Amino acid sequence: MKKVILGVLVGLFFSAVSASKAEELSDSHPAPSGSGWYLGLGMGCDAPLQAWDSAYSLGGGGNMFVGCRFNPSTALQLSVSPWFFTGGGLSLVDVRITPELKILNPSSGWAPYFLMGPGYDLQFDSPSGYFTSSLAVVAGIGFQFDFHKGEHAFIEGRYSLLLYNNLTQEDVPVLVGLSEDL
Repeated sequence: MKKVILGVLVGLFFSAVSASKAEELSDSHPAPSGSGWYLGLGMGCDAPLQAWDSAYSLGGGGNMFVGCRFNPSTALQLSVSPWFFTGGGLSLVDVRITPELKILNPSSGWAPYFLMGPGYDLQFDSPSGYFTSSLAVVAGIGFQFDFHKGEHAFIEGRYSLLLYNNLTQEDVPVLVGLSEDL
């Protein structure tokens, strides 16, 4: 099922890229307004897939990010994503910090994008007080819509792979949010 969902998302992304006009990707496309810096905030839910405690069926949280656009189609952003899971008398706070490369298909209206990057994951368990951390890899696909010049709404799905010593956890956060050019 995961492969089917990932295949559909990748197919949507590449079909949107191929359907866009060539002049929108050319050097004649106007540079983004402002300094090239942007920030954003998204909120959503996180579905654990593999190697999570069965008490955690769905989490809530979000993503805060700041980024710098190198050109209309490429940016580097730093994301901090706190997620909260609860169930069966347990609570888990999961925080991911990831630098991400964002590749955007600049177009008017809905613009598809792809992002990925390595990162670090921190987990705090309550009431036990257990703390652990690991390397993480994040990949995502989304769509951005421009409200006004420099103001954007987005919807994105991410795939997170958490690489612990004795196990690998997987989950899929889905986010909606806003970003603003600075």
